[in-house]
Amino acid sequence: MNVFSEINWMAIPLAGIITLLVGGLWYGPLFGKAWMAEVGLTEEEIRASGSPAAAMTKSFVASLVLGVGMAIVINWSGMPAGDWMGGAVTGALMAILVVAAAVFPNYAFEDKSLRHFLIHMGNITVSMVLIGAMLAVWR
Repeated sequence: MNVFSEINWMAIPLAGIITLLVGGLWYGPLFGKAWMAEVGLTEEEIRASGSPAAAMTKSFVASLVLGVGMAIVINWSGMPAGDWMGGAVTGALMAILVVAAAVFPNYAFEDKSLRHFLIHMGNITVSMVLIGAMLAVWR
């Protein structure tokens, strides 16, 4: 069985769009000020740093890879097509049990705050919940 042939490739770009939309809200009106405080930046410094296009492009590409990985896991799980709740739970579990567990040591060794970690993981978790729900429905 070829795991890539079971992926709905039209759904993968939507995973990237979901991540960009959630990130825009997360690091903008929702938690932008808290994130800036954690990384020691001001709005003026961010504006002066130029266009975020390169970072957004890299983020979009990473989100496409994430979408492929999540599609494989959802397809392998055996959950019935259309089970948006199962996809959402799968996304949450992957975010918390895989991503958070994998990246937390980086925060610990870099002496970053728990708040900083939680801001990032909140964004990732919400994105993965929405991507998981979308991929479970649109197979």
